[in-house]
Amino acid sequence: MTCKLAASCIVMLAVATTHLLPAAEPIQRPMQVTSTEHVSLAPGGTVRFDKSFGDLYVEGWDQSQVEMVLIKTFENYESPKNPAERLERVKFITKQSSPNEVEIGTTIPSRSFFHHPFGGKGPVNVRYELRVPRDTHLVIHHGGGNILIGDVRGSIEATNREGDIVLMLPDPGPYSIDARSKMGTVTSDFDGKAHVRHFIGESFSGAGADSPRKIFLRVGFGGITIKEVSSEGLF
Repeated sequence: MTCKLAASCIVMLAVATTHLLPAAEPIQRPMQVTSTEHVSLAPGGTVRFDKSFGDLYVEGWDQSQVEMVLIKTFENYESPKNPAERLERVKFITKQSSPNEVEIGTTIPSRSFFHHPFGGKGPVNVRYELRVPRDTHLVIHHGGGNILIGDVRGSIEATNREGDIVLMLPDPGPYSIDARSKMGTVTSDFDGKAHVRHFIGESFSGAGADSPRKIFLRVGFGGITIKEVSSEGLF
């Protein structure tokens, strides 16, 4: 067999083999939808955030309004044929009973709908990003996922069923701190008393009991971290 014939055979074999191999699957990227809403809030007002499930980030800013960003990601390619319709079912619900108070919730089709931050099988990941006036009073009741709060100078109440709470306070206080985790650790940069309960949970009480700035934190399964940071070092 001549070299030319051998080369032709090799090319033909390569072509034939190519037809036998399955075509490469295109890379499927998660479908992501982001929505942003704004609502006005008077200085020193209250933001109540409830019925949330996923990671939550809250940052203080100089505006006299609340900015709400909802990031929804669909990562299950075998479930519904039209994921956009399912993502549309998750949206903010806002209620403003007065200029001083805003209630923010989220429509939740079912718990199995969401991808749990700690290993659940739902098809949708949810991430919340809120910007609130710095002197806002925060009241947060979170169903699961991590909570990060920074540069908010008003009183803060935050509860979380599963996940960590990280609180970055922009000045030395004083603060009245009451933090407790049923199954996790509690650490604080501020003076106070730490307690261990039944070897699996911890609590921390801050020294500024008479301070008007109250910090109340509760976690079922997860840790609590309270940091003192300068405003320049936030986010």
